[in-house]
Amino acid sequence: MGFYRLGAFALAIVCLCSTTFGSRVCADDKVIVLAHETSWPPHYGKDLEGGGYTVEIVREALKRVGYELETVWLPWKRAQIEAARGDYDGLGASYYTKERATQFAYSDPVATTEIVFFKRTEDDIKYSKLEDLKPYKIGTGFGYGYPEKFVKADYLQKIEAYEAKTNITRLLHKRIDLIIESRQTILFYLKQQYPGQVNSLEVLGEPLEKMSLYVPFSKNRPNYKQKVDDFNRGLKMIKEDGTYQKIMKKHGLDSG
Repeated sequence: MGFYRLGAFALAIVCLCSTTFGSRVCADDKVIVLAHETSWPPHYGKDLEGGGYTVEIVREALKRVGYELETVWLPWKRAQIEAARGDYDGLGASYYTKERATQFAYSDPVATTEIVFFKRTEDDIKYSKLEDLKPYKIGTGFGYGYPEKFVKADYLQKIEAYEAKTNITRLLHKRIDLIIESRQTILFYLKQQYPGQVNSLEVLGEPLEKMSLYVPFSKNRPNYKQKVDDFNRGLKMIKEDGTYQKIMKKHGLDSG
């Protein structure tokens, strides 16, 4: 009987603290698990130093207020679905969208990036307003956030891809005419994975918008409001003591 009770107790502990499909079943209130897209450089990525600058910023901010960060790497659409239903505490640094805001509570801004169009350098494309881009196929990201005016532009030809580098390949091979993306992301991929074609693409016109990146905390997780408040406190701390600026400099980025 004693053996049976011990075995049952051990089994209960294993069940409580097991991990199912990457989600934390036995949640430690002081461990924040955020789902990230596998690769969205330089903002974050499983192959980047420290997971990328936003991961390092989030980790340090959480550390200041007594939390640990765990990162989970998934296809972006899956990451959003699973975090929204409460499998994880939230998502990695992301743009604000009205749709996501129904399921996530947003932190203070972690960073900013310029949303731009890229074209082939050889192509004579010009635009001063979105309507000018009606004739062109524009590569977008599946489940990505974009400026509201672009989202509402139903007259544009938007061709989705699961990764930014897929859009780069499509643009180089003339399957699409433009890409809309974070300036930093496309420039990173060009330098790292397409070094011989860095000059084949260029930014079209002025940035469409400068967008902030936030940490979205799932509203289906316990104490999500407290976690947002705590994170914001930690973020303020690392900005005030210079840690934030050091992380940005380490990754070759401007801290603003």
